[in-house]
Amino acid sequence: MMNICKKCGVELDINMNYCPLCGYKTTATSEEPLLTKIETYDFQELSDNQKRKVFWDLSLIVLLVGIFTSTIIDLIINKNITWSRYTITVGISLVIHISLMVFLHTRVISLLISGFITNSVLIVLLDLMNKSIDWAFTFGIPLLLAFYLVLLVVSLIIKKTKQKGVNIIAYILLAIAAAGICTEGIMSLHMHKTLTFHWSLILLVCIVAISAILLFIHFRLKRATDLRKFFHI
Repeated sequence: MMNICKKCGVELDINMNYCPLCGYKTTATSEEPLLTKIETYDFQELSDNQKRKVFWDLSLIVLLVGIFTSTIIDLIINKNITWSRYTITVGISLVIHISLMVFLHTRVISLLISGFITNSVLIVLLDLMNKSIDWAFTFGIPLLLAFYLVLLVVSLIIKKTKQKGVNIIAYILLAIAAAGICTEGIMSLHMHKTLTFHWSLILLVCIVAISAILLFIHFRLKRATDLRKFFHI
């Protein structure tokens, strides 16, 4: 049903509250608001799954734009894909890693296995780009496997720990010491063809001492330690 201007008789749209011809004010008969309110949302009010989805969407856009831009610049300058192949490889690897963290964040073992496979493929591709395949299998992948095994063990320990406090810090420090031992061992085998340990043993002794103190504090108190209260922060 159309409105009619009482002054000039022009037919008006049902939502018009004035005549566009003479400017006479009229009454809109529609119960709907003239302007639709724009719906907004507060990021803090989103659920954890929604926040992860938003983070994944934004990360995907940024990484894909970066890959596309670097490729175009490389093609314009060098008329070929040269240095941008590293950007493409690393960018795709980051996309896969972020996707794994977003969609497999509750499955620790699946996340670590998928991450190891992705990083291994990345190392092999980077090695192939340099027209070599020696570094990836003799140093890169073994070191990566050691890191992921240490990460898997400490993740499972933390997950099964019911009482969490400074003992978590101790477990992480011990994992760092184990990673140091693995790093020096694999490096010595790769470079000198013999297994030797020097700086990693010093690191291990220092970390074991600190971890022992933290574990003593934790189990001595027999409750989850609030670090701020314990150290009067």
